[in-house]
Amino acid sequence: MLKKSLENLPKLFNYADFFVVTDKDGYIEFYKIFRSAGTKIVENPVGLHILELHQHLNEETSTVMRVLKSGEPIINEKQHLNLFKERTVTVLTTTLPLMAGNEVIGAIDINKYYDLDLRKFDEQRIKDSFNYSNSSFTIDDILTNNPTMIKVKNKTLKAAKTNSPVMIYGETGTGKDLIAQAIHNHSFRKHNPFIIQNCSAIPLTLGESIFFGTTKGSFTGAENKMGLFEMADGGTLVLDELNSMDINLQSKLLRATESNIIRRIGGSNLVNVDVRIISTLNEDPHFVIEQNKLRQDLFYRLGVVLISVPPLRERKEDIPLLVDSFIQEYNSKMDKNIKGVSKQVMDLFMEYNWPGNVRELKHVIESAFNFTENNIIDEKEIPYYVKNQMKTEENSSNINSEFCLNTALRDFEINYIKLALESSNTLNEAAKLLKISRQTLKYKIDTYGIKFK
Repeated sequence: MLKKSLENLPKLFNYADFFVVTDKDGYIEFYKIFRSAGTKIVENPVGLHILELHQHLNEETSTVMRVLKSGEPIINEKQHLNLFKERTVTVLTTTLPLMAGNEVIGAIDINKYYDLDLRKFDEQRIKDSFNYSNSSFTIDDILTNNPTMIKVKNKTLKAAKTNSPVMIYGETGTGKDLIAQAIHNHSFRKHNPFIIQNCSAIPLTLGESIFFGTTKGSFTGAENKMGLFEMADGGTLVLDELNSMDINLQSKLLRATESNIIRRIGGSNLVNVDVRIISTLNEDPHFVIEQNKLRQDLFYRLGVVLISVPPLRERKEDIPLLVDSFIQEYNSKMDKNIKGVSKQVMDLFMEYNWPGNVRELKHVIESAFNFTENNIIDEKEIPYYVKNQMKTEENSSNINSEFCLNTALRDFEINYIKLALESSNTLNEAAKLLKISRQTLKYKIDTYGIKFK
């Protein structure tokens, strides 16, 4: 009966970009596409269930399943459809029941891409305002022989296959941005927008308009403009240095990430968005919560998946690998043919603590490229502060610790923590003695390498 009714489909459905017809159980009987929006639709989805085609939907969020259940039409509902996890598209959907008397025998799902041409124009118009990236790095660009970093890579790949928010933390220069890009590029969102926003660059007065957009006339000079959430719709939004965002703005961000609904400044319409959030921190999240730089409820929302990136000084076996990679990169950029670094330079690199981590190592190699005239980078081409570190450390060791404030404070803190641990049976007890949180105590124990019974 359903197939026979398809013969009488009115030609008005030809205005759609694509539409689907299902039977009463949601299995696809007919599929027609007129415009692909750059995404490859499966060759022949007939016979599949609608929830197999749109795998992120369920019986409550799929318009087809709701219409089959209620028998009532749904007109022009905004939906985010991912097609076999290949690409997410935003559509306006009208879903109508197919009836035989009082019985629902199927559904017709008519979809039109949502403001496709307008989005492209708006993206180009504000492209210079934000870091709107194609996200070129994959998991293979993260070079390592270190067991801890290998675990980080494995965790990154697993996180990429889900839709949960990810929080990446580690010192400045450890490569958190590479991990964020790898997550995006190995996810079903990889063909959609990848936007990075440095939270330290957001003025408090402009924070809401940057995230949620503006409506013309809402304030002097305001125009109709997309915010970051609409720009990243269907893709990934990276909140870089989240702990530098004003605490008051964090509460407004929390509401948007919980509901996936935003409203432009001065606007009355609610806008559904489908955005995956990846946030980065340059400190341990529990420590920044303790310092009141990060709302605890926002941490619970965005820290569903936590990825900790170790500093370079804890994975020095990666230094030769990274040096070779950077030499190849700058040979290509500067049209040189440098073969490597001398043994003295490599020994120096292995002794240096790299406070700027991988980013600092890369800049040191770039600096050397500007001065070397041979095919091997020698010690004289290395910046003075790297060479002088060992001398500084030797000299400081000859000074009484009472004259080195940082050393004195560090030693005092270590001794005080050890005293509290010796007087306690558990970390909770020690934290109470020290009047700090258990998370902060655990962070300091790990940082200083203190052993606890």
